[in-house]
Amino acid sequence: MDKMIKKVLDLQKTDYQIDSRLVKKGTIFFALKGERTDGHLYLREVTKKGAKLAIVDKNVKVDLQGIDLEILRVEDVLEFLQALAREELKKSPAKIIGITGSSGKTTTKEFIYTLLKSEFRVSKTLKSYNSKAGLPIAILNMDKNVDFLVLEMAMDEIGEIEKLVKKIARPDIALITQIATFAGDVGSQEVLAEAKKEIFIDEKTKVKLINKRLEKLKAFQGENYLTYSIEDKKADFYLDVENLCFYEKGKKCSIEKLPFKESHLLENLLAAISICRLAGEKFKNILKKLQTLKAYDMRFEKVLIENILFIKDYYNGNPDATFAALKNLPQTKGKKIAVLGSHRSYGKLSSRVHEKIINEARKYVDEILCIGEEFKNIKNIKNYSSLEDIAKNLKKIIKKDDVVLIKGSRFLKMEKIFEFLN
Repeated sequence: MDKMIKKVLDLQKTDYQIDSRLVKKGTIFFALKGERTDGHLYLREVTKKGAKLAIVDKNVKVDLQGIDLEILRVEDVLEFLQALAREELKKSPAKIIGITGSSGKTTTKEFIYTLLKSEFRVSKTLKSYNSKAGLPIAILNMDKNVDFLVLEMAMDEIGEIEKLVKKIARPDIALITQIATFAGDVGSQEVLAEAKKEIFIDEKTKVKLINKRLEKLKAFQGENYLTYSIEDKKADFYLDVENLCFYEKGKKCSIEKLPFKESHLLENLLAAISICRLAGEKFKNILKKLQTLKAYDMRFEKVLIENILFIKDYYNGNPDATFAALKNLPQTKGKKIAVLGSHRSYGKLSSRVHEKIINEARKYVDEILCIGEEFKNIKNIKNYSSLEDIAKNLKKIIKKDDVVLIKGSRFLKMEKIFEFLN
């Protein structure tokens, strides 16, 4: 083991941070350089908060005058962070469950964690800490002396999942939930599928589970994968929603009641049940926990305010996730209203993507309110320049028994609509 890695790991077991806002007394801080800011600019701030150690890039000039903080200089802060997490996992007895996909990762991860912990000791990545920096910091801060670690893995570019696997965490069990129809900057859906498929790249990964719909993609043909589906009875794990039956490789088990009606949440649920069964959990224990499951924060989260049902779904900006949300809006005596935020990173496809979103929305809702430059060339829609303007107009049209879907990418901060409504 590298001496510097050993030195850091010997200091403490948890309380590592890459976000200066989360630093407290005794924290070890990684001064990462990002697209928007540079952690080296916050050394005075973390010193005042009582940080124990700051890990900095040896090639970055840092003014340490007045900074009473131990400094460790390394070649590359991100690679050092990843190496620390990798080294910690070597000492863990836990089996690793890795999850990726264009949508449904976090919800499925939360479901797996809830269901598995009735029988096993389990840790999971915090919130959506799933990136090249988020994943290792989550690993360092979690209890690793458990039976299972449930790790979410995301990508911004081709090859990133492979790096997460090879440089940080090698899954024993791996899952792919969805592959987006519109692949954005990555290119085609097939290219995206190959990139997500990297979660299976390590020889340690013996159990490979995919949504059965993915079998139509070339990336998943010619190899054997376990599959799950709420539509296709031929899947290894099949949920008969209408008749409340779960089938595991043909073996039937009855379910008294499902916790959701929405198809996308039921798919996430089935993926979680399938993983739990593959991990060795008894079905009777899974059944006991089913009714405790709920939609995760900002992901089809339902809130009733003055007899108006608001659905907060503004974490994943994937168009497929938007289609799923629209399709699964509950029936109501009142109107159905969609407040839609635009999607970035679609380049030449942007107009087509946003027209498709509006056309789909028109099938399911009575009113559409939009925000974002990407909607500006679409005819016969209400497109607003600010969330405050949307809130003002929403106030004028909402009435008792209405259902309001608020759907958009995280960068738009759609939750601020509620501040303006109040």
